[in-house]
Amino acid sequence: MLSACATPRLPAPPMLIAQVAPPGFPPNVRFLSSDRDYLVTHLNAAVQHLSAVAAGAPIRILALSGGGAGGAFGAGALYGLTRTGERPTFQVVTGVSAGALIAPFAFLGPSWDAQLKNAFDSHRTDHLLRARPWLGLLFHPGIYRRGPLVELVHRFITPRMIRAIAAQARKGRVLLVATTDLDKQESVVWNMGLIAEHGGPAALKLFSQVLVASASIPGVFPPVLIRVRGDGRKYDEMHVDGGTTLPFFVTSDIADVMPLHLPELKGAQVYVIVNGQLSTYPKTTPETPMAVLSGGFSAALMHAARRALVLSALFARHFGMHFRFTYLPISYPDHGSLDFKFSNMHSLFDYGVRCAEARQLWTTLIQAIDEGQRGATQMPIRSNRCPAAPAGAVSRPQHKRPG
Repeated sequence: MLSACATPRLPAPPMLIAQVAPPGFPPNVRFLSSDRDYLVTHLNAAVQHLSAVAAGAPIRILALSGGGAGGAFGAGALYGLTRTGERPTFQVVTGVSAGALIAPFAFLGPSWDAQLKNAFDSHRTDHLLRARPWLGLLFHPGIYRRGPLVELVHRFITPRMIRAIAAQARKGRVLLVATTDLDKQESVVWNMGLIAEHGGPAALKLFSQVLVASASIPGVFPPVLIRVRGDGRKYDEMHVDGGTTLPFFVTSDIADVMPLHLPELKGAQVYVIVNGQLSTYPKTTPETPMAVLSGGFSAALMHAARRALVLSALFARHFGMHFRFTYLPISYPDHGSLDFKFSNMHSLFDYGVRCAEARQLWTTLIQAIDEGQRGATQMPIRSNRCPAAPAGAVSRPQHKRPG
């Protein structure tokens, strides 16, 4: 057991920004979100290309956040939008963590809704958290085994899906997923369409690796080592949950503060699905290491999501884009990001479907701030009122799961 756990990894690339990539893939298959030179070189041309792909219609961008089990809400929201006939075709889809697992289905559109529902509204997630024996915790960098997460990804990321994504990428649509490189302490954005276009077993393997890495919460699941090559040498990069550094992303980190001229973005439509809450009712935290660790991690993610929403809204306003988002209101009886039991996942999925069908999904920053303020000045009230429901609306009881 010790020899199996102590297999040495290759060192990480020595430079923060280096021309390295997985063997057989071009360097532009991914980039650091803080790489200013890359952004200056590529962003303008990329936006012009997207404008041409949109063929006179507004560019539509979908950003999917992390949130663990909360991803069932985002999956349900997309499923519900299909049922209303109001689901846009997105030229760009980005995903982080749980959002990264939804992103391929969101990118491929309604024809893949059956697989989307099967992934997020079924008993397949019941055993996603499989704890290690206590002795194993001494030798592994994760409380839970990686196997169930890998099995879930491999079940749905198939050669057929890779070919379908490659076909859409060749039309000019863009699918991006973020991971966090622990060695660099930076977020890395992967061009999943370009990976899919490579084709073959190598594309399937790297595509799956990136998704598993993006969903691997540090300390909860083990990190994923991704082999890269550059300057005639091989290196191992350690990647974990993209939500560690990016709660979601519409643009690169640096784009929010750079002086850019992008007239093609005027009139573009930005949709953000936050698979979690932006505020929470106070509760007494147990004096245990796990409770304190979990509470601190949740607080950091919640505040990061709020900051990212403000920056994204300001970016959109600056370029004349239409910005809307959805999230789990403070009143929703959320069970936490690590509750993958079917009963919780089904309730979240059903809630997302219902709010989309009621056309009460998309909201604004002002509405969200008002809702948070009301929640902060009253005793906790649990309801399943939709994010954009009128303030005085009375919610129906949540649907019960079948059986």
